[in-house]
Amino acid sequence: MKVSEFAQKSGYTLFCTGEDRTIESGYCGDFLSNIISRAPENCCWLTVMNNVNVAAVATLIDCACILLCEGTAPDAAFAARAKQLGLWVLGAQENVFEAAKKVAALCSV
Repeated sequence: MKVSEFAQKSGYTLFCTGEDRTIESGYCGDFLSNIISRAPENCCWLTVMNNVNVAAVATLIDCACILLCEGTAPDAAFAARAKQLGLWVLGAQENVFEAAKKVAALCSV
């Protein structure tokens, strides 16, 4: 499923948009070195981290989108950098587990 379609169907808050890529998998985590070494490209990365380092790691792993969970919103530096880099950043009120179930169901991953 394309990120734009996922954003529409999920009803999640849309903070930033970018290239409309296909979500091929999901990855949950907040420990950045684990994300860098284990997250697959084109994934929906679910996290509660909201600082500028998330944008840097997202480009390293080449994820399709970032889903901030538990009502987290990007801080100003993160939002500015994500817009500059053309990253999709969405926000969910659910915890990571519930959001991951929704990603899996909607994207068939």
